[in-house]
Amino acid sequence: MPFSPGGPTDMVARILAQHAGQRLGQSIVVENRAGANGIIGTGAVASAPPDGYMLLLAPTSHTINPSLYKNLPYDTVRDFASVIYIGNSPGLVLVVGNEVPAQSVQELVALAKKPGASVAYGSAGNGNLLHLAGEYFNGATGARMLHVPYKGAGAIIAGLYSGEIQAAFLGPPQAAELIKGGKLRGLAVTSPTRIPQLPDLPTVAESGYADYDFDGGIQAAVYAPAGTPPAVITKLNEAFNAVLKEQQIRDRFATLALDIAGGPPSVLDKQVTRRMELYSGLVRQAGLKPE
Repeated sequence: MPFSPGGPTDMVARILAQHAGQRLGQSIVVENRAGANGIIGTGAVASAPPDGYMLLLAPTSHTINPSLYKNLPYDTVRDFASVIYIGNSPGLVLVVGNEVPAQSVQELVALAKKPGASVAYGSAGNGNLLHLAGEYFNGATGARMLHVPYKGAGAIIAGLYSGEIQAAFLGPPQAAELIKGGKLRGLAVTSPTRIPQLPDLPTVAESGYADYDFDGGIQAAVYAPAGTPPAVITKLNEAFNAVLKEQQIRDRFATLALDIAGGPPSVLDKQVTRRMELYSGLVRQAGLKPE
């Protein structure tokens, strides 16, 4: 898991590890190797022996990074073998700290437009999905929120609590828990429609920005190093598919706002191509230059 513990994809990793391990008859350990927007952990899997014993639980950044970095230490397509596409969430939740004097999206935008105002939003690193969400928000609404990169979701939330940042875009399950617990205030969801976890929270489009459509949510997929034997890929794919068919897993992932995909590795192959094209467009729209 190439990000720190506590984020939505990390939750998915831990659920899968427990249940797939039972299917395979051995324990699966989730190792968090955070840093460089997921590149450090992803690179570790790319260079691992292709025997099926080290896998990558790839978050959305896996298909964003090719548009952000000129010289990745691996090739996103050639250096990995698809195992299974777990699924994705439909969108993100815009939250603010409780001390922020904004009760709606329009009030947050007005606050961020004030001369001399210092309104910042946090993400899990430059070019991370949460960063792209913020840049897209700025472009679509005219807000001028500053970007503050952190190492993970836990640090973002701590920044909201302390007032170091005022806003953030979080995954639905994490946001819903914090909003319902009164620890943060939810303003809107980025998806085209409202989400079951927060049915009373409007979309950004409903909040006065009719053309707003951020087609990006938390994604989860499993890869092995390129060259992993097909029989090993098949065995892993069958184990993960069996887990995804368990009703308790489907119910659990529903609480995480994760739409389950599953199927053969070819489903993931197609997703990689589609997502790389999608995020390449968002990176250009955000005005980010490849490093």
